[in-house]
Formats: sequence, structure tokens, C-alpha cells
Amino acid sequence: MNMLPDIVVIPLLIILGSAFGSFLNVVIYRVPLKMSIIKPSSHCFSCKVSIRFQDNIPILGYFLLSGKCRHCKEPFPSRYAFVELITAVLTICIYLIFGMGQTFVMYLALTYLLIAITFVDIDHFIIPNGFVLIGLGMLAIGIYTSWIPIEWEDAMSGSFVFAGFLFAIGLIGQFILGKESIGFGDVKLGLVLGGYLGTEYSILALYLSFAISAIIIFVMMGGNLIQKDSKIPFGPYLAAGTLIALFTTTPYGGNYILNWYYTTMF
Repeated sequence: MNMLPDIVVIPLLIILGSAFGSFLNVVIYRVPLKMSIIKPSSHCFSCKVSIRFQDNIPILGYFLLSGKCRHCKEPFPSRYAFVELITAVLTICIYLIFGMGQTFVMYLALTYLLIAITFVDIDHFIIPNGFVLIGLGMLAIGIYTSWIPIEWEDAMSGSFVFAGFLFAIGLIGQFILGKESIGFGDVKLGLVLGGYLGTEYSILALYLSFAISAIIIFVMMGGNLIQKDSKIPFGPYLAAGTLIALFTTTPYGGNYILNWYYTTMF
């Protein structure tokens, strides 16, 4: 139970979230390249000069430097600040929905993992096996300690539904299109997400993932941003669908979207 008022907790979570966002930027860049996430310290990729501590303050440092290296004036990618910001925002969202406790920790870890997966998949069209193994480890710990509010039977069923559906869609897509439509990395990620969500939430997350991807792909094709044969990472859509399913949890353990659906359709 949280012993501090929100006016104290939320600023602390902003600092925590943005700091983890800064670390995630390192993970996103270095892990696919098989580089150490510890050494060397943060530096400008152009002039190789280490970034000063005060310049490396998450979010704020980017704007104080006007998005450029202090030494060579080479622009830093604006995505660095975006990742730090979105990590801080999602950290606060998890706190406001689930409160401070063990469940907060487990969902926070999943969210940070999904942020890393999202941008690695966007950049490289891969979901590293190490990320999946970390997710499975977190899931096992969460179920064993009951820090994730789910029974192990529902977790196993959710994993089977989530991963099995993606695997089936991949086979169908391969047969119809003659090429890979769902990568095996997405299927392996489905084992983690389904275990966290359980069966009912897995179905919701899958629906949301495909709906969001269909809308965004349609818009991008209409704007000539992608072509019909363009390679599209699906990990970000799975992450979005999963987080929306989690973030629409009601205070009483239900789900706003599912409640609306059951009320409207039945």
C-alpha cells in the first residue's frame, strides 16, 4: 500500500520512468548490435566525446542542448527524448491504475520490456530471444509469488491462445501470400504476453493489436509511406494491444472494453 501522497509519488515516478527510459535507449541501440549495455558510457556517435552528467539528464538534457551535441553540434535523434517521455508517462499510468505494490512492479517490468521490444523491432525487424527469455522469467516469478494476479492455469491457457493464434495466422499467411506474414519472434513473444494476460485478455489484446495495425497500415499506405510489399514489424502492435488491454482494467478487476462489449452484445 502506498504510504505517500500522489503529489510526492508522481514526481518521483516521473524521475524513475525517464531514467529507465534513458537506459532503455541504450538497450534499444546496443542489444541488436551485440554491444555491452554498460561500457562505454553514453557518448556522441559522431565525435565520440562522452556526454556530461548534466547533459545526460533524461528529457531535460535533450532540450537544454537543443537536441545537439555540445561539442560537434551533431543532432541527437529526437526519439531518445520521446522514449524517455513515454516511459515516464506509462510508469505513471501503471501507478494510477494498479497502485503501488507487487503488481505494479510486475506490470512495470513488462511495460519496459515492451518498450524495448517495440523500438528494436521497428529498427531491425527482430525480437531478440534474450528479451523473450527475460519476459518468461518475469512471468514465472510473478506466477510463483502471486505478484501477477492470475492463476497458473489461466496463464498457460493464455500463452497457448496468444502464441497459437499468431502461429496459425503465420501459417495461413505463408500459404496464401507465399512469404512470412508473422515472424516467429512474435509467436515467442505471444507466450509471454498470453501468460501475463490470461485467456480472456489475450483475445482482447489480439483483437486490439490487429485492429490497430490494420488502421495504421491503411493510413500509411494511403499516404504512400509504405508499399504493399513493405516489411512491417508487428511487435509494436502486439505491445500496444497488450498495454491497452491492461490499462483498461477496472478498479474491481474487470475490463472497461470487455464490459462494454458484453453489455452491448448480450
